[in-house]
Amino acid sequence: MKHISDVITKDLGLNRENSSLLDQKTKILKHLKDCLKDKPYKIENAYLKENTLYIENKSAEETESLRYDEREILRILDKINIRPEKIKFRTVIEN
Repeated sequence: MKHISDVITKDLGLNRENSSLLDQKTKILKHLKDCLKDKPYKIENAYLKENTLYIENKSAEETESLRYDEREILRILDKINIRPEKIKFRTVIEN
């Protein structure tokens, strides 16, 4: 019988590398949501992949609104020492 910590670290793939990526993703998303809470859109997801920041939300209108705040987003992320080369915005459509 395996100990629960063995299952978590080995079988689920939650090692230090994945854990730090999750911490960074959470940090980016929480910081953006907090700093942009007065804006008319809601960020559903934000993550950094290969030095590109991906920001997702649920409607095309919100995505277009986000594009106007791209410089502000870069300035906000610079405060937490995250400097992506570019930002890509995505609209996530749920079934």
